[in-house]
Amino acid sequence: MIKIFISLSILLIYTGCAQVAVGGISKGVLVAKEERTVGTFIDDTVIAARLKNLYFNNNEKIFFNVDVEVNEGRVLLTGTVETSDIRIEATKLAWGISDVVTVINEIQISDNDNILDYADDLVITTKINAKLLINKEINNLNYNIDTVNKIVYVIGIAQNKNELANVIDIINSVYGVKEVINYVRLKEDPIQNAG
Repeated sequence: MIKIFISLSILLIYTGCAQVAVGGISKGVLVAKEERTVGTFIDDTVIAARLKNLYFNNNEKIFFNVDVEVNEGRVLLTGTVETSDIRIEATKLAWGISDVVTVINEIQISDNDNILDYADDLVITTKINAKLLINKEINNLNYNIDTVNKIVYVIGIAQNKNELANVIDIINSVYGVKEVINYVRLKEDPIQNAG
């Protein structure tokens, strides 16, 4: 068995797929520590992949400018696009994916994207994720963070109200955060279906 694993690892290294394989294996190990079941995690990953593929095939502007986070079938769309028509198209395409429970469209309309704004947003997201990671009272794997124009969007599952309040406080403590948009579900609350 070990020989097969080593052979596959060498093959993946030579084909350039090592990062995908190692990332997939490590994420698979981490899934056991999430509130989502392994099946739900896989379903969410499939939804995200299918949606990004659909964006790529239909409109490259959506593909490159819209970020997709999926948690328990809830799809959070963030990013910036040039027109409301593109924003609407992104939403319609998301609703076309099977197993989507709801689509949360937080896509901003802007025609002046610049690399400095993107860099600021990336720094904010990185700082938040680092603070969540080192906080022993928070299961950071239950939260997905995205920042667009210094507005932080968070989706996931909180153990309880205290943990959620702690997460929001941490996000607000990061320099540069203008606003926090919260789509976190409390563990004991049922998933809301948008019929």
